[in-house]
Amino acid sequence: MHMFRTGFLILASITLFISTPVAAKSYRWVDENGVTVYSQQPPPSGQVTEIKPPPPPAVSPEDAQRKLDAQKQKLTDLREDRELKKKETGEKKAEAKKQKSNCEAAQKNLAGLISRPHARQKESDGEYRYITEEARQKKITDAKKHIQENCK
Repeated sequence: MHMFRTGFLILASITLFISTPVAAKSYRWVDENGVTVYSQQPPPSGQVTEIKPPPPPAVSPEDAQRKLDAQKQKLTDLREDRELKKKETGEKKAEAKKQKSNCEAAQKNLAGLISRPHARQKESDGEYRYITEEARQKKITDAKKHIQENCK
């Protein structure tokens, strides 16, 4: 048991020794020729500036990658939403244009049916024939219905 404890202590000491960061200092100075020198040993004489290592990053690389991935996903979602809205807007405009065209056609048909009590209709053989008053009234009712549906 005693050997196990001793071995564990030796192993722990070696691990701590290996994992201790090497604190090598860096120095900067200007030599007698005016050349800036960077070294790990201080100059023999003269003014010296010790260079401190940069601080560690504030965020771990894994956290930074997760944050970047989340931002990429958000950007992708926003782009898809924008494209979907653009498509929906285009469809709404096309529908509104179609509805306006249908409205104008129904109003024109109604005006023609009201202004001409003896309306004619083109038959399948290409000939025009007068329609009955009953058929004319039905067409007027249908035209008014189309106006209600398409003229909002």
